[in-house]
Amino acid sequence: MWTPAAIALSNMGTAGSERRKRWRHKACRRLQARAALRNVAETLKQARRDPCDESLERLRGALLNIERAAATAPQLDAAAQNCARAYALALFQRGRAQEATVILRHRFPDARYRLADDVLRYGTAKPGATKFEKGSVGAFDDALPEALFRAVAKALAPDGAFWPAHSYDDETSGFFSYVHSLDEDGVVIEAARRFRTLFARAVPAIAEATGIEWWTHRRPHGAGHQLHFDSADEGAGADGPEHPLCSVVLYLSEARLGGPTLVTTQCSGDVEMRCRDAAALVPVAPNRAVCFRGDLLHCVVPGRGPAPGGETARRVTLMISFWRRPHARHDRDGAPRAAMRFPTAEWTAPFRARVDGANDAKPTRSAPVPVAQLWTVVDGTADDCEPVYPREPVPLPPYEACWQGF
Repeated sequence: MWTPAAIALSNMGTAGSERRKRWRHKACRRLQARAALRNVAETLKQARRDPCDESLERLRGALLNIERAAATAPQLDAAAQNCARAYALALFQRGRAQEATVILRHRFPDARYRLADDVLRYGTAKPGATKFEKGSVGAFDDALPEALFRAVAKALAPDGAFWPAHSYDDETSGFFSYVHSLDEDGVVIEAARRFRTLFARAVPAIAEATGIEWWTHRRPHGAGHQLHFDSADEGAGADGPEHPLCSVVLYLSEARLGGPTLVTTQCSGDVEMRCRDAAALVPVAPNRAVCFRGDLLHCVVPGRGPAPGGETARRVTLMISFWRRPHARHDRDGAPRAAMRFPTAEWTAPFRARVDGANDAKPTRSAPVPVAQLWTVVDGTADDCEPVYPREPVPLPPYEACWQGF
C-alpha cells in the first residue's frame, strides 16, 4: 500500500523526469539552431565564391533546414530570409523564374518589382535600346598604358599588402576610401589623370575635376553590390547627398570573373522609375574602364555560373570618383573609413612607384550592352508566375519594394 510519503516521492521523481526531458528538448533545439545557422553561413559563402550547380542543391538543403529551425526559433528568421534570397537568386540566374517567384512571394511580401532576367541572367538576352543622355556614359578597352595598368594591378594584387593593412574581408568589408588632389603623385592619381583626358568627350564633366576619391574591392565571383548612388561621406551631408562629377570603374581581374557593372538611366531626385530600356551592362575585362555621371544609379550584378579560376579567384576593381575640389580628408582612427588621408605606411610603396611615362595606350571604345528589361513586376496577374514587364515608367517605389537578390 502506498503511503502519502511514497506517493509524494514518486510525484517528485516524475516531475523531475519531465523537467529533464524539457531541458534536453530545449538543448537539442538550441544545438539544431546553431548547426542550421553555421550551415547557412558556410553555404552562402560557398555560393558566392563559386555559384556552380552543386551550390544550388546546397542552398536548397540549407534553406529547408533553417526554415524548419526558424519555425520554433523566430530569432533565426533573418538567416532564413538571407538563405531564401540567395536561393531565389540562384534560381533566377538559371532561368527557373517560376520557382524563384514563389519564394519571393512567400519570403519577401513587400517586393513589388525585381531585377529582370535580362540583368540577373546577363549575356542570355537580346540587347535592348537604352539611350543615355549625351555626356552620361562611356567605356574603353585598353584604357591605361600597359605599364601603368600593371603598376595599379600590382598595388592592388589580390595577395598584396593593401588588403591585410585594411583588415579586409572578402565577404563582409564595407566602404572605405582615400582622397587626393589631382596634382599629387602616385599610380592611382596618374591613372585618374589619364581617365580625365580619355573620357573628356564621352563624359565632359570630368574635365572640371581637380580632386578624386578612390576605393577598391576584392570580391568572390558570385558577390554583387546593391544599387546605389556615389556620394561624399556615404551620403551623410547635412544638406543631403553630394554626388561627384562622375565615377570610373577599372577592372583589374581576368575576363568574366565576377558579374558586370550595371549603369541605369535613373538619376538622383527622379520621381519615376523606368523599367524598360533604362540600363546597360559593362562586362568584366582587364584594363576595361567605364565612366558614368555621378548622379546615376548603378550596381554590380553577381557573377553566375562556375567561377573562372576557381573559388579562390577574386574580382578586383578600382573605383575613382571625380570632384571639382578635393573634399575633407580624415586621418585613420581605428577601422578604415570614408575619405581618409593617404598614409606613408610601408604597404603604400607600390602606390608610389614611378612608372614609365611613355604613352603606349591604344584605347578602343567598348560599348556598354543595353538592357531591354530592367525591372519585372513580382506579383503580376498571371497565376503561373510568368513575369509581367512594365513598358512605361512607374511612380518611384520605396527602395525595399525593389528586390535585387543581393
